Amino acid sequence: MSPRVTIIMPIYNVGKYLRESIDSILAQTYRDFELLILDDYSTDDSSEIIATYTDLRIRYICNSSNLGLADNLNKGLNLVHSEFVARMDGDDIAEPNWLQRNIEVLDSHPEIGICSSGFQFFGTRNSLVRYPQSHEDSMVQMLFGCTVIVPVIRMSFLENYHLRYNKDAFPAEDYDLWSRCYPLTKVYNIQETLFHYRMHESQISTSRREFQIQKTYEVRLRMLNLLNPNVSEEDKDYFLGDYGAAHIEGMSDMQKMIAYGEKLEKMNVGTYDSAALHNRLAGQVSAAALSYVIREYWSEGYSLSKYMRYVASGFAKYIPAKYQFKFLVKSIICRAH
Repeated sequence: MSPRVTIIMPIYNVGKYLRESIDSILAQTYRDFELLILDDYSTDDSSEIIATYTDLRIRYICNSSNLGLADNLNKGLNLVHSEFVARMDGDDIAEPNWLQRNIEVLDSHPEIGICSSGFQFFGTRNSLVRYPQSHEDSMVQMLFGCTVIVPVIRMSFLENYHLRYNKDAFPAEDYDLWSRCYPLTKVYNIQETLFHYRMHESQISTSRREFQIQKTYEVRLRMLNLLNPNVSEEDKDYFLGDYGAAHIEGMSDMQKMIAYGEKLEKMNVGTYDSAALHNRLAGQVSAAALSYVIREYWSEGYSLSKYMRYVASGFAKYIPAKYQFKFLVKSIICRAH
């Protein structure tokens, strides 16, 4: 009998981190799984490390040549016979309840096809990440970047829609796949830290950053096309550039951002939830205003005179209240000293 979950772990020369990753899987509180390690012709000691394990839930396959990440993942998916499939890289670490929490959600909500969670970057970058919980909010967020990481997926969903990774989307193949999934199933993000995502200089996302940005832009345009297929080339360029980066240089740029967001809301053909879209675009305006005022008024310290200039600028109404309070308190404290 097949296990309920197959964890696909594609690896390539990650021997330095591999044991820690495998151990985190073998320590899962949910036990009905197999770990399918797909070695894409590594030249380091990965195979020797895997050979030290005797756990029968580990299935190791070493490719006779380097297939590339997308083809390696697709090879793994074609070998899956379980109800669920999970994705994990060979340099990351799962919390012991990672599988348990995801399976609980999927068992309780048959309408959800993909379940993901919060995670923590560690290594060369350290921060907590929470993507929006609801399908509607996370789908809107997909306009600006990927909102799914280390997911557990219903294999029947992937099979029914013939979904696989696209090697031409590398190194944004995950973002590309999820963008094709969102219109077809519900996606849910657990608001807990269930995974630790290692950041290091040898990663694809680091070493091929510019190429990844290009491929990410292609996916973002696909998501924009879902909003409305008739967006002009000029509006696409603005969406990928200053708007997406929440970058402004003054009030005229702010007004341009607001008008653009209102335009997108009117153009929405109904693919995106209107309330979720409105809230996310409002958040983009707030992010742009906050970045600008910090750079313009507070980059060299706080003072009451700067605070008065900030209030007079008209940007305050776009700034969340907690930051306005922070600006006022720090300005008062600096005067007192």
